[in-house]
Amino acid sequence: MIHSDYVHLHVHSQYSLLDGACLISDLINLSQKYKMPALALTDHGNMFGAIEFYSEAMAKGVKPIIGCEVYIAPGSRFEKSSHGIQEASFHLILLAKDEVGYKSLLKLVSLGYLEGFYYRPRIDKELLSQYSKGLIALTSCLQGEIPYLLVKGKYKEAKEVTSYYKDIFGAENFYLELQENLIPEQDIANKGILRLAAELDIPIVATADIHYISKRDAQAHEALLCIQTQTTLGDPNHMRFQTDEFYFKSPDEMKQLFAELPQAISSTLEITEKCNLELEFDKTHLPHFNPPQEKTREEYLRELVEAGLKKCYRVIDETVRNRVEHELKIIKDTGFTSYFLIAWDFIHYAKSKGIPVGPGRGSAAGSVVSYALGITDLDPLKYDLIFERFLNPERVGLPDIDIDFCYERRGEVINYVIEKYSKDNVAQIITFGTMQTRAVIRDVGRVMGLSYGEVDRIAKLVPPDPNITLEEAINGEPELRNLYKKDPKITQLIDTSLSLEGLTRHASTHAAGVVISDEPLTNYIPLFKAGEDQISTGYSMSSLEKIGLLKMDFLGLRTLTVIDETVKIIKRTKGIDIDIENISMDDPKTFALLSHAESLGVFQLESAGMRELLRKLRPNKFEDIVAILALYRPGPIGSGMVDDFIKRKHGLIPIKYDHKLLEPILKETYGIIVYQEQVMRIASDLAGFTMSQADSLRRAMSKKTPEVMEQARTSFIEGATKKGIEKRTAEKVFNLIEYFAGYGFNKSHSTAYALISYRTAYLKANYPVEFMTALLTSERDNIEKVAFYIEETQRIGIKILPPDVNESFAKFTVIGDTVRFGLSAVKNVGQGAIDSIITARSRIGKFKSLYELCEHVDPRLVNRKVLESLIKCGAMDEFGLHRSQLTAILEDCLETASVLHKERQNGQLSFFPEFGAHLKIHSRRHDIPKIAEWPETQLLAYEKEMLGFYITGHPLAKYERLLKTYVTTLIKDLGKKRAEEEVILGGIITKVKFTTTKAKNEKMAIINLEDLSGQSEVLVFPSAYTTTEKFIRKDAIVCIKGKVNLREEKPKLIANNIIPLEELQKKYTQAIIINLTTTGIDEKSLTILKSILESHPGTTPVYLNFKMADGKKVEVSVEEKLKVEPSDELAVEIERLLGGGTVSFKT
Repeated sequence: MIHSDYVHLHVHSQYSLLDGACLISDLINLSQKYKMPALALTDHGNMFGAIEFYSEAMAKGVKPIIGCEVYIAPGSRFEKSSHGIQEASFHLILLAKDEVGYKSLLKLVSLGYLEGFYYRPRIDKELLSQYSKGLIALTSCLQGEIPYLLVKGKYKEAKEVTSYYKDIFGAENFYLELQENLIPEQDIANKGILRLAAELDIPIVATADIHYISKRDAQAHEALLCIQTQTTLGDPNHMRFQTDEFYFKSPDEMKQLFAELPQAISSTLEITEKCNLELEFDKTHLPHFNPPQEKTREEYLRELVEAGLKKCYRVIDETVRNRVEHELKIIKDTGFTSYFLIAWDFIHYAKSKGIPVGPGRGSAAGSVVSYALGITDLDPLKYDLIFERFLNPERVGLPDIDIDFCYERRGEVINYVIEKYSKDNVAQIITFGTMQTRAVIRDVGRVMGLSYGEVDRIAKLVPPDPNITLEEAINGEPELRNLYKKDPKITQLIDTSLSLEGLTRHASTHAAGVVISDEPLTNYIPLFKAGEDQISTGYSMSSLEKIGLLKMDFLGLRTLTVIDETVKIIKRTKGIDIDIENISMDDPKTFALLSHAESLGVFQLESAGMRELLRKLRPNKFEDIVAILALYRPGPIGSGMVDDFIKRKHGLIPIKYDHKLLEPILKETYGIIVYQEQVMRIASDLAGFTMSQADSLRRAMSKKTPEVMEQARTSFIEGATKKGIEKRTAEKVFNLIEYFAGYGFNKSHSTAYALISYRTAYLKANYPVEFMTALLTSERDNIEKVAFYIEETQRIGIKILPPDVNESFAKFTVIGDTVRFGLSAVKNVGQGAIDSIITARSRIGKFKSLYELCEHVDPRLVNRKVLESLIKCGAMDEFGLHRSQLTAILEDCLETASVLHKERQNGQLSFFPEFGAHLKIHSRRHDIPKIAEWPETQLLAYEKEMLGFYITGHPLAKYERLLKTYVTTLIKDLGKKRAEEEVILGGIITKVKFTTTKAKNEKMAIINLEDLSGQSEVLVFPSAYTTTEKFIRKDAIVCIKGKVNLREEKPKLIANNIIPLEELQKKYTQAIIINLTTTGIDEKSLTILKSILESHPGTTPVYLNFKMADGKKVEVSVEEKLKVEPSDELAVEIERLLGGGTVSFKT
């Protein structure tokens, strides 16, 4: 192939965060298009994309040149007092010639973050001279030190710096960089560079400083810079490039620009020939576990496994022995002995420190060695889990052991690993956030200066599918497509968003990933500093796996904390020791709870969809839970597998097997292939595949590569016919596993997580008070979740007691058969204040008054704000005063206590401690103002403010019957309605935002409405706003008529009308129906009824609905003069006379 004679050497990808607007794939594709033999990647200060770039470029026949545009500190990298970014660093392009240069680059980029970070990750000339081997340097753009000095007219200084760099890198590795970008200062720099080149005999090289793909993307790039600097395009001072010349120019364009300097073009090929880095992706760099003295790693692993087997199995029979020997051999042959010892070591540490550890996750649960080592809690032989699904000797790659730990103490385990294997060898893993479809629209809309409401409306026209692209949304949503075509402003918004969609927005630390190496990590990867002390890898998880580093996920799982806390509460309150690892696996109460779908709070089984599945399936064995977790996914649900599974379980469909060998494999799943392991077992038992070959078949089927599939089909049928199975049957079975393979789930993972599900269900079924207490404590920082679980706690008959300064601790606590609210869930009450209250209480006993509490707590921690919050939420109701009275005396309590604290500090109470102060306090305890309690609405509003929800009541409770009459749906059921369906909601307005439309500047409102089932956003557009404005106010109780909007994840309502509750009955009651039975009705009752009706005169007719003794019904209209005005009072009076439920309102 004939190559072009130019190569781009100064290139920024999406990893030049919020500055580079080029996707790596687009850069490589353009290089291919222009037949460029190579391409460099030189992102700002980092190497985030290096491995991705290298792999993709190699795959497409483009030679990758890995580099970086580093930031150079003007002086020492440790000097961090310059003012502004410009003075803090200069730019310099570095390219790796070979492995030595690559390692030099790793060191420099790492140290830029770890030692030199100041606005940017900076290195200095000291580091450059130390790590210059194997590198080629280019002088960079106008922000390079040499061009900068030349533009400033400091030629002498520029010449000195040039000579310095030439000495550091060597004459053959240092190039003076020329650019043509129509910037006047660039012309000055270029002239100076050519003079320096001539005088110092230094080669020149032409670059384009690529920041975006095509010239037309310059406007989108300008928007990207505004996103980075948090300004708008309308701001005259916003950051921008001076011209639109920073795009991927073709070789012909570059040659034309530098026609008079052909050597600047040919230098790019010269540099390309010098750069020959080859990265190895077939090596692993596992850390070495050091066993006790005089033992090899293999001996020590066997010793640990043998000890574990004795604990796990009563009898170590031939099956167990053969499996263990088989696994140990594979582990040894693949070189993963250290891997298992490392996992055993940190899990052993966690368990020894009482840190809850999960029973396993992923395919690791398929290993008997893992089970014996305590890495997992599952017996793979019992559940037919396959080792080769975890570690396949024919597909040697690092096995994947991911561990769940208590989310509160996960950090302790990570710290242990860092201390054991050295902080230089361990780091958490970087992760990148990208500009996804909705987010990019919002970002671009903001920098364009569009109103939040308008941008929000456009963003919400994109379906809430995280995988949808903007182009797909435009094609699939007529309204979005119409706006894009007809509104120029929206066209610009969408076009800019299309250019920026998918770019990397920010770097952060992965929630769970930890990498452990055999040598300091900077020998293999660059490091990145995310925060003050948070050091993470400079490569993503996929890149780390590619270069052979050991990655483990240390996940924080809240459920483990809940289980552990529940067991502790049971021990503390009931004196019962629960061995959660050895509970009965066929507990009737547990399966009754699951069959009735009472699974809120149960791990993985609490969503509405899961509960519906539980209700239909009615699980009665552990294997059913395993299957549920595997089946509850879009594929199996959409294919009809789930319905088929349920019908087969309940005997509604006969279970047939195409061959008798399938029955033992598929019996537990009623003849359906649910798990990947079943595919493997079928291949093994029917076609004679080894388990390694069966795993390879499973992987091939999941990828569905046609050639590979055809080869697999042939191998399967040949193997099956050799075992005496008819070809026709073999083909049918292969077709079956081919169909189900796409839906198959990892049984090892499903079984491990089903165990957590079962344990939580067991605790909820058998110890509901203790379980719900632990669950509420675990969610104490999430107000919505606390409210959700409080509702569930009350629904199952457990009383929730409000916070109490005399009984509450930080966490929720069990008091008899009730749950007492924890103080840490109260707004404004921090841990310091809680500790002070509990310490004082343990010292003097229960507080008898607010005065006494103030007297004994630390006033610096328990200040006015804390005390006000505790009063408002009801935590001091036990003192026997109204909350209004407690608030009224608070100032006096604080002043009196302040005197006491000062006297204590001054030592004035040393002889008769606190006697004088006690006298003062006691003398004032009776000066309580005689004032009424706050109105109920205010009491409840304060509870909501302090706790996030109502605890002693609900403002809607007294209107429940009224709302039931007129409301057509509850907020929690909005999602079940059709889009645009008209409904009536009733509730309390908890939040109001008044705004205006962008188009006509008309007034509108965004309301949060809450009913007894949940809350929803209601949009009141101008057409409805004009007639309903007077009813839109916080804490108003209203009914809202409108249309359901299902465009987002959370359903909303578009309001047509708002009716205050007090007007509801008058407006919407067509008649009042009084239901009576003729048996037992007497004249006196009818006379009293008549007088009740007369005392509520109005215009609404009344009907008496008589039920006769023979069951027939007769409706009688009451005379005209007895028409009434509907009200709750009327209904209450009638029902007091005739019995509850006798009155209904016809709407």
